[in-house]
Amino acid sequence: MPFRIALSGLNASSAQLRVIGNNVANASTTGFKKARTEFGDIFASSNLGVTSNAIGSGVQVSAVSQQFSQGNIGFTDNNLDLAVSGQGFYVLNDNGVNVYTRAGAFGVDRAGYIVNTQAQRLTGFQADSSGNITGAVGDLQLDTSDIAPNPTTSIDMALNLDASDSIPGSPVSTTTITAAATILDEGEIVGNAETTPAFNIRDNYGVNRSATITYTKTAANTWSAVLNDTVSGNSFTATSSIDTSAGAGNPASPSTLTFNWVPETTTGAQSPVVITMNTLPITLAVGGTTSIPGTGAAANGSAQGGFDPTSASSYNNSTSLSTFDSLGSEHLTTMYFRQTNQANEWEVFTYSDGTRVDAASGVGDQLIFSTAGILSTPPAPSNIIIPLYSPGGGAADMNIKLEVADLTQYGSVFSVNALVQDGFTTGRLSGIDISDTGVVTARFTNGQSRTLAQVALANFSNSQGLRQLGDTSWAESFESGAALVGAPGSGSLGLIQSGALEGSNVDLTEQLVNMITAQRNFQANAQVITTADTVTQTIINIR
Repeated sequence: MPFRIALSGLNASSAQLRVIGNNVANASTTGFKKARTEFGDIFASSNLGVTSNAIGSGVQVSAVSQQFSQGNIGFTDNNLDLAVSGQGFYVLNDNGVNVYTRAGAFGVDRAGYIVNTQAQRLTGFQADSSGNITGAVGDLQLDTSDIAPNPTTSIDMALNLDASDSIPGSPVSTTTITAAATILDEGEIVGNAETTPAFNIRDNYGVNRSATITYTKTAANTWSAVLNDTVSGNSFTATSSIDTSAGAGNPASPSTLTFNWVPETTTGAQSPVVITMNTLPITLAVGGTTSIPGTGAAANGSAQGGFDPTSASSYNNSTSLSTFDSLGSEHLTTMYFRQTNQANEWEVFTYSDGTRVDAASGVGDQLIFSTAGILSTPPAPSNIIIPLYSPGGGAADMNIKLEVADLTQYGSVFSVNALVQDGFTTGRLSGIDISDTGVVTARFTNGQSRTLAQVALANFSNSQGLRQLGDTSWAESFESGAALVGAPGSGSLGLIQSGALEGSNVDLTEQLVNMITAQRNFQANAQVITTADTVTQTIINIR
C-alpha cells in the first residue's frame, strides 16, 4: 500500500517548508546564504539491481545545499563594516580555531582587535614597522598609540624668481661724470690720443667697474672722447665731439658730453646707461702740451644696500613653511630671495623663528641662473646644506637640506609651485581606512598615515561542502577542501567595500512561490493517504 510512500512525501514537503521558513526568517540577516532542498527518489534494490518494472518507495531529502550567490550591498556609516564583492570569506579566529563568514559587521574590542559580535577576531596579513605588508597571518589589531614625530631634514622648493624684478637695496648706476682738470693742446698732431687714469663707474647693479676716457684729436679744433669699459673691453664714443676753437685758456665746448654705455658681464649685457660728462674742467692750449691729470674723472652712483629681513625693500620675495624638530615642536622657517649686484645671480637667506641659520656670513647662499633662466649654481643635484643649528627646547640639532633644483628665473611674477618638507609632529589616531584590496590604513591628526595590515580572504574548492556553525559562519570540512587564503582582488577572490554590509541573498518572492509549491506537494501527498485509506476500507468491507 502507498501509505509509506505518501508519508515520505509529507516528510519531504515538511523539510522543504522548514528550509523555506529558515530562508524567510533570515531575509534580513547580514551575510546569510539561502539554502535549497534537494530530493532523491527511493528504490528497494538488491545487489543484483532493480527490476525494470520496479515501483519506487517514495522520496527522501538528499541534501540541503547552501547557495553562495552575491547578496545586495548596503552602505553604512561605520568604516569597519566590510562587504565582499565577489568570492571569498573573512577568516575569523575563534579561540585558536579558524571559522569563515561573509558577515562583515566588525568593531573593536578593548584590546584594539577587530572583532564581530561573537568576539571572533578578524585575521589578515601583518605589516612591519615600515608599513610593508608581510606574509605573516595574524589577528588584526589597531595600534592606537601616538605616532612619533619626525624631524625635518629636507625642504623641496619649486618656484620662479622674476627675472624682470627690480634690484633691491636701491643700487644707483652712474649717470654723471665730472672730468678731471685736463688741458687739450691744439698743437697736437691729428690722430694723437691721451687716456686718463682709471676711475670707477657703477653698473645697473651698483657694482664698481674700472673705466678710462681717451681723448683723440680727430681734426683741427676737434677732439673725440671715448669711454673705455676696461671690464668688458668695450668702448663707447661720445655722441658729440669736443670743440677747441675758442682758443687758449678757454673751456672746451660743449659743456657736456653724452655716452650711451652698455655694461656687459659674462652672463650678458645689462640695460643701457646714459652717462653725461661735465667738460668744464677741460681747458684749451696752443703750442703747449696736452696735460692729463694723475687722477681719473669723478662719477656718481651707489652700491646695493645690505640685506635686512625687517626691511622689505632689501629683498625681492620670501616664502615660509612650518618645520619640526626631533620633539615634534613646530618652527617657522622662512627663505628670503634677493637679486644681487650681478646679473642672473640671487641670494637666499634662511631663517628659523626669526634667527638666521644658513651657513653664509653677510651674503646669502648663492643661486646663479643661465641666460635661459635655468639654475646652474649650485650644480646638480642642486642642494644647499644648512649647517647644524639648535632649535631650542631640548630638541636635537637640526640639519636641513634645501632642494632647489626646480627653481627658475623667468620673466614672470614670483610664484611658489611647490614647497614641501619631510617632517611632522606627533599625532593621535583619528580614523581607519580600508581599501578595496583590504589594506588597513591608520590616519593620524598630524596628517600622516600608516599601513597596519591587510584583511585576508579565504576561498574553497567546494564552498557547498563547508559545515554550518550558526551565526552565519562556516567551518572547513573534508568536502570543502582546504582554505585558500589570499589578499582581496588576487586570484579568484573578490574586492572589499568598506563602510558597507552584504545583505542576505534571500529573494522573498522566490521563497513565497516555493512555499506555495511545497504546500501543494504536501496536500497532494495527504490526498494519496486519503485515497489509500478509502481503498483499504473497501477491501475490509468485502464479505
